[in-house]
Amino acid sequence: FIKAMKKCTLNKVKAALREEFSTDQWSPKAVRSILESYDHNNHEWEKHCQFDDHSYYRVVIDTGNDRYNLVILCWNTGQGTPIHDHPSSECMFKVCNGEITETRFEVPESAGAALRPTEEILLEEGQVGHINDNQGLHRMSNDSDTDTCVTLHCYFPPYKMVHTYDERTGTATRFEVKCVLCPRETCPRNGPDPDSSCPRLEESREN
Repeated sequence: FIKAMKKCTLNKVKAALREEFSTDQWSPKAVRSILESYDHNNHEWEKHCQFDDHSYYRVVIDTGNDRYNLVILCWNTGQGTPIHDHPSSECMFKVCNGEITETRFEVPESAGAALRPTEEILLEEGQVGHINDNQGLHRMSNDSDTDTCVTLHCYFPPYKMVHTYDERTGTATRFEVKCVLCPRETCPRNGPDPDSSCPRLEESREN
């Protein structure tokens, strides 16, 4: 099924993901193939987009079946996430428009030392990236001062908690995700969680 997918629409991506995650036998390789097959050039994603001057914007377009969710992120010029992890979760993402920079860092053994960057990856339109905690922490940013960026993310499973990290000290701050979806029209775009399914969160700090 995955091999037969060519230039598929967003609805076909959703259907393929639901099929892939219908059992516990899913694989990151299959998820990557599904995202790679999405024809981002048809600009379906535009109807979900909104850009903010103060924070990148995120909207859930498919809540999945509790094994994954599908989220579009809209990055205005110069916007980025904090350094963060993906506890017990995988993130696969495709660049639909523009370019996104992913900077990876070693997971600190303890707080008190600056985080060490290990890799910087520039992903261009049409490329697919993948991150999990075995690969390290990361930060995503649109470093352009002229062009916006749009990315399509699949989180599997949708994570309920995230840590953000102070680059200078390695100190982690924990946030509990209290909701997984809110309407695009009323969704506040500023929140502590870097790229979860909903920014309307109750904050729980643990230093």
